[in-house]
Amino acid sequence: MSLESLIHTGPYRVLVVDDDHAFRETVCEVCRPFLDVVEAASGEQALAFAHRERLDLALCDLHMPGRTGLDVLSEFQRLQTGNPGILMSAHVSPGERCEAERLSVYRVLEKPFTRKQLLATIAEAILSAFHDAGFTSQLRQRVAGL
Repeated sequence: MSLESLIHTGPYRVLVVDDDHAFRETVCEVCRPFLDVVEAASGEQALAFAHRERLDLALCDLHMPGRTGLDVLSEFQRLQTGNPGILMSAHVSPGERCEAERLSVYRVLEKPFTRKQLLATIAEAILSAFHDAGFTSQLRQRVAGL
């Protein structure tokens, strides 16, 4: 493990991927006060970002045309080693859950979810991946106020 992977500088960057424009915008608005947000409307666009930019976390819709959320998170985790991916979906089959576990997806958030659920899951993922108790504590305090 390199020193660079142990020390995180700057705001955490989250990639939000969903082909539903309104839903993607809502997730981005919830995240923006706390995170640097990059958004993508497709799996292909998301992976283009992941190939050229540092991204700390990915929030990805499961069911999208072309590359699925599982496809995207598999490649994301290969490119952004050790950084967590969270799937978002209204319908997750048992097979998709098994595949998410096999790929070490951090969590599957079932739509609809609340702002509190989204931010609490992000806080947990950042604590797990980056061991940043300070950021996590601040985010949890803000979530408690929602």
